[in-house]
Amino acid sequence: MSIFINAVLYDGISSKEHKVQIEFTKERRVIILSHGINIALKQLEIESRLGNTPRVLDFPNGIRCKSRDNDNIDKVLKTYGLSRSKAYKIESSWRLTIAALFITFAFVWFLLTTGASYTSDILATVLPQNTLDEVSALSLEKMDEEYLQPSKLSARQERLIQAHFDKLSNGDKRYTLHFRSAPKMGANAFALPSGDIVLTDQLVALSRDDEFRDILGVLAHEKGHVVEKHSLRIAIKTGMAGAIIGYLTGDVSILASSIPLVLINSSYSREFEHEADIYAVRELERLDISPKYIANLFEALEEKKENLEQNSTLMDIFASHPLTEERIKFFNLHVKK
Repeated sequence: MSIFINAVLYDGISSKEHKVQIEFTKERRVIILSHGINIALKQLEIESRLGNTPRVLDFPNGIRCKSRDNDNIDKVLKTYGLSRSKAYKIESSWRLTIAALFITFAFVWFLLTTGASYTSDILATVLPQNTLDEVSALSLEKMDEEYLQPSKLSARQERLIQAHFDKLSNGDKRYTLHFRSAPKMGANAFALPSGDIVLTDQLVALSRDDEFRDILGVLAHEKGHVVEKHSLRIAIKTGMAGAIIGYLTGDVSILASSIPLVLINSSYSREFEHEADIYAVRELERLDISPKYIANLFEALEEKKENLEQNSTLMDIFASHPLTEERIKFFNLHVKK
């Protein structure tokens, strides 16, 4: 006994629709009399069912049919022993549907909680440099509008620090140093994911070395944050859902708005700070600069802890880069005797 399905046929030559009746015979043949079609069932490709949307049936030679007669198509699949899609089987069973929803919610919850760090590490790795440049440019623009002002350093100060930075970047065009004054933020230096590093006048004012070798140590530390993608990883983790959407759609505005908050609130973990310190020591050794200079700067800041409540500048730098005896010891440990 044959099974008949009503459908609309497209001949692959014109966009004209042809109403047809498709016959599935017991001999496993597919026939459309109006168009002289008579093929073996195995030559026909039937699209998986998705709810009650029209099903596509692909014939040889570019002929295609669409049919809303899903129940009869399912009957054909069952009669001739053809498997239905797994997606439709799940959709047709309320138990499997609930299970699938539970698994989906559990997976999303894992990504946003326990798996957030792992997910942020993966996304930080796969984002291309042009995306990092765009995110960083938007972030710096936002910070210039709200927190930063043009630098007031002398030409000599900028020249000496820039010379140090040029040696530190070693010709890598990714890295750019930006001098800014930051009365609101205070003494600070921070790195954007692209390799742009911002140094504030307020931090330079705290230098204890005429040659600014202690500032070089800070810049090496910030370069370490870029290499390890710390700010990007935290920003992705903070705005996980937006970061995933941004990665899929190319819209990086959510990330760009998250990074300034990360840099200002400076929520680097102890692990991230230690990784950046290790990188800084290696770079200073490469440049034949003793880590004692950055250790001395940290010690000077540590001595002024008692004035934190009266000195907002120092409050800011302690908030952004926790200065502990452990870190000072780490730098002094690498000072060559």
